[in-house]
Formats: sequence, C-alpha cells, structure tokens
Amino acid sequence: MKIPVKITSNYPMCIEIDADRFGAIFAEMAADDQVATLAAMVEHMTPHQTQWDYISIELELPEHSNLRRTLRDVLFTATR
Repeated sequence: MKIPVKITSNYPMCIEIDADRFGAIFAEMAADDQVATLAAMVEHMTPHQTQWDYISIELELPEHSNLRRTLRDVLFTATR
C-alpha cells in the first residue's frame, strides 16, 4: 500500500491527504488491511470517546442518509 505525500519542509514533515484520497487508498487495500485500518482507527479513538457522539450526530444529518444506510446494510446485515 502506498500513500502519496506532500512534504512542505524538512522539519517538521507534513503528510497531507484528503478524505477522498484516503477512501480511494482504503478501497484498494486487501480485506485484512481494511479491517486492520478500521481497528487502528477505533484504537486511536479510545482517548477521544466523546468524538463518537459527534460522529453519530453528524451521521444522523439528512445529507448523510445514504452513507448511514450503506454502512448499516454492509456492516450490520445480521442485526436486522
């Protein structure tokens, strides 16, 4: 897996990637790497538990209804 980086200076080094490009990279990963990435995201969120509330609130907005529906259909089919 390769992530393109833009280095803006020698120190500190800045890695810049937008959500769309991260999504494209994620889509190209093997399933085990995708799961590892999701696990790492959850692990790194551990100190920021309140952020899950903000994410949940954001996902409930009407403009995210397709995303919400897709996530439920793909990840939680056994619970319906």
